[in-house]
Amino acid sequence: MRAIFDISRDGMSAINMAADQMARAQEELSTGKAVVRPSDDPAAAARAVGEHAALSSIAAYSSATDAASSRESAADSVMGDIVDKITAALTAATSAGGTTAQSVRDAAAGTLQGLRDALSGDINFQFQGTYIFSGSKTDQPSYAQVNGVWTYQGDSTTVQTSIDTGRQVNQTWNGQSIFQGSASQNLLTVLDNLVTAVQSGDNTGITSGIADLQDAFKRATAAQSSLGVDEQSVTDARARLSDLKIATEARRSQDEDANMADAATRLSQAQVAYRAAIGAVSIANQASLIDFLK
Repeated sequence: MRAIFDISRDGMSAINMAADQMARAQEELSTGKAVVRPSDDPAAAARAVGEHAALSSIAAYSSATDAASSRESAADSVMGDIVDKITAALTAATSAGGTTAQSVRDAAAGTLQGLRDALSGDINFQFQGTYIFSGSKTDQPSYAQVNGVWTYQGDSTTVQTSIDTGRQVNQTWNGQSIFQGSASQNLLTVLDNLVTAVQSGDNTGITSGIADLQDAFKRATAAQSSLGVDEQSVTDARARLSDLKIATEARRSQDEDANMADAATRLSQAQVAYRAAIGAVSIANQASLIDFLK
C-alpha cells in the first residue's frame, strides 16, 4: 500500500524533529556536555560515573601526598639539624678529652649544654600544632624532665597516611628510637653526663660519652635515611597521580564533554531544517486555502 505524504502531518513532524535537534545542540553548547542525563547515552554516562569516582580518589590521594610532603620536609629539616648537633657534640667532647686546662673544659661543657638544650627543642618539634616525634601521642612533648630525669612521653606507634593504593608513609615518628634505641640512656641524659665528665676532667666518662654519641649519630642518620625513602615515595606517588589524573580526565572528557565545533555545526543545520520545514508547511497551507476558496 502506497504511503501518502501529508504535508501538515509530516511537515509538523519535521518541524518538531528540527526543534529537538536545535534544543539538543544548544544544550551542548551552553553546558559543554554531550551527556547531561543518563538517557542521552547510557553507556557513556555509566563510564563517566566511573571516571568521576576515579578522579575523586585521585584528588584524595593527591591531597594526602601534598600534606605528607610538607610534614616530611619539616621532619627532614629537623633530622638534619639533629645530625649536625650530634656531630658538633662529638667535636666538643673530643676537644675536651685529655686536656688539663679548666678553661677549655668549661668552654666544651658550655657548648655541650647548649647543644643539649637545642636537641631537646628539636625532638619536641611541633608541626601544625602536633608533636611529630611522639608516635601517636601527638599532643605530648616527646621528651620532658620528670623528677629531674629525661623521660620519653610518646609511644612507639607511628601515624601513617595513604599516598596511593597500598602505599603508606609515616607522618609521625618514634622519638625514643632516635634518641635512645636499645641504649641504656637517651641522648639528652648522655649529654648531661658528658657535661659533668668534661667539667671534672673525667676522661673515662668522656670516652664513654663519645661512644654513646657515636651510637646516637648512627641512629639519627638511619632515621634520616628512612625518612628520605618516604620522601622519594611521596615524590613518585605525586608524579604517578598526576599522570593518572590526566589519563582519567581524558577518558571522562571523551565520554561526557561536547564537541563544541560539532555541536555548533549541528545547531546551524537544525536551524536551517527548522526554517525550511516551517516555510514548507506555511506555503502548503496557503495553497490549500486558495484551493478551498475556488
